[in-house]
Amino acid sequence: MHIAVIICTWNRAASLGVTLKSLREQQLPAGTDVEFIVMDNNSSDATRQTVEAAQASWPVGRLHYLFEGRQGKQFALNSGIAFARSLGCNLLLFSDDDILFPVHWCRQSAGFFADPTVMLVGGKTLLDWPPTGAPVWFHRNMSAILAGVDLGDTRLDHPDATYAPAGSNMAARAELFDLVGGFSETHFRHMDYEFGQRCMRRGVHVVYEPDWVVKAPVDPHLLTKRYFRRWSLKAGISPWQDMQAGIRHFAWVPVWLYRQLVQDMLAWLIAPARGESPATRFLRELRIWRAWGTIASRWMSKLRPAAYPAWVQARSQKRQNVY
Repeated sequence: MHIAVIICTWNRAASLGVTLKSLREQQLPAGTDVEFIVMDNNSSDATRQTVEAAQASWPVGRLHYLFEGRQGKQFALNSGIAFARSLGCNLLLFSDDDILFPVHWCRQSAGFFADPTVMLVGGKTLLDWPPTGAPVWFHRNMSAILAGVDLGDTRLDHPDATYAPAGSNMAARAELFDLVGGFSETHFRHMDYEFGQRCMRRGVHVVYEPDWVVKAPVDPHLLTKRYFRRWSLKAGISPWQDMQAGIRHFAWVPVWLYRQLVQDMLAWLIAPARGESPATRFLRELRIWRAWGTIASRWMSKLRPAAYPAWVQARSQKRQNVY
């Protein structure tokens, strides 16, 4: 088996260095070759120097540095896939530039594809909190904002239709990209979810493996309500073309979303009087922000279609690693 590990990065040289230090400890079974591919998505910091310094004493497989000047993770992902396939890799592993890996991560992934019908696999991403722990307003249902993924401890073979592996811990056969195509280059957010959903619609054999685990250290700088609000707003971005058949819409937005928004706003207002916990109240507030993101983006995409792509791109990129 020839494995490629694809890590996309943008202006996060410090965390990338920690991630590479974690990856250099990987243990591989006999007969397995591995390529570690760092896709620099137009960084202006010391990303290149960080990778080159690691290359000098890289102990397992080969560490590659590639530059992708088109801003957007989807472009970096597709360039990484193309490069991996040019090297003859038949199993592609995907993760992020702020992840820590157990030493058996690569070896374990190969075993998931012993069944020749399995094409796409997702695992867990557990949050690694700083010494201060989680803030009082954090609810476990907010984990995805910090890249956390935990669907429980039961293996899901052919999970339900809403599942899509997260890009922080995902593996795919190289041939899958011939079947369904690469990551959508029109999606500046949720490109891994869109890809997974496309696979599900095509009947691809997808598996959730709860024992395949990585850790995401939580950056204390992200533990602000402002960050969580802006992330939620942007998570709601959805153009009017995404309207689902069979659901009532008003002004290109599902009627149920308007109803939910009003209910959440009223419940948020009276939450203190009801003694609702800070975490539960803030979770409700984030749902309000996400709903508004959907409403605003659908109106914008319909009423100003020419300006919409630039509008989405400007609101999808991080600035100095925060929203």
